[in-house]
Amino acid sequence: MLSMHISRWLVLSILLFLPNLLFGQQSPAENRALPDTLRVMTFNVLYATPDEATIQAIKSTKADIVGVQEISEPRLNYLARELDYYYHHNGNHEASYENDTGILSRYPISRATKYGATIYLNVDYPIHIYNVHLSASPYEPYDLRDGKIDEAEAVQQARFHRFPQIQPVLKDMKEELKAGAPVFLTGDFNEPSHLDWTRKAASKGMHGGKSVQWPISFELARQGLKDAYRTVYPDEVNHPGFTWTTLQGDPDEVHDRIDYVYYSGDGIKPVDASLAGISSEETDITIDGYPSDHRAVVATFILKK
Repeated sequence: MLSMHISRWLVLSILLFLPNLLFGQQSPAENRALPDTLRVMTFNVLYATPDEATIQAIKSTKADIVGVQEISEPRLNYLARELDYYYHHNGNHEASYENDTGILSRYPISRATKYGATIYLNVDYPIHIYNVHLSASPYEPYDLRDGKIDEAEAVQQARFHRFPQIQPVLKDMKEELKAGAPVFLTGDFNEPSHLDWTRKAASKGMHGGKSVQWPISFELARQGLKDAYRTVYPDEVNHPGFTWTTLQGDPDEVHDRIDYVYYSGDGIKPVDASLAGISSEETDITIDGYPSDHRAVVATFILKK
């Protein structure tokens, strides 16, 4: 009888602590006032770049929550310690093709998930953040530039390669979207937006004069997710918002917007969106020694109280 009680206790203990074993340490929500604003950043930090430069970039933006791409777990751990942030490395999942995504947060991570984390800004206000790094190859803007494919083939190719990666993420957030809960999706999508490659932009000679209804951004909009940068700056011609690439001097390079902060939820409103990087006409927040080949996107949101 004693052994049966012990066995039941062991089974119960395993069931209770299994989420922590799978997803890392959970932290309790704190009884604090809800902040007036929340700054959410997406940042492809670039493999093997100096940690101190990455830390300085995050500090300069004053980001509260950062969706990080091209990051290992040991490196993310180090950044979190130096910033005094909480962290979760997402590891292996469909929308992280190099197993290289993670979350940094000024606020305790209450529940880590396969694709991101649930973070309580206070005891009554949970937000759900998802972070992705979709496949970089094939890269359709280069193929369009080189005449290898046309607009319809670009859509077909992008759908074939990246749609299977984003669909599980959308499935995971489905109930939160339906309930109107605060949801944020950050990432390096390695795909432009249908809100940028418009007929209006094409008529101005942008994007090689081509108009493309890129499938990932179109599907996210269909699911109720909004593009924070394009919400703040709806004019795709005057505010192209290029995040790729910070590298200059190559006349054949295709500059584009492929890094995004998406949002959804009752009472969530973006009031500012900025690009962080090296000094250039596209950059809003100039950071000396900026380490990455992607500009980071920082969106500031007001929250419903």
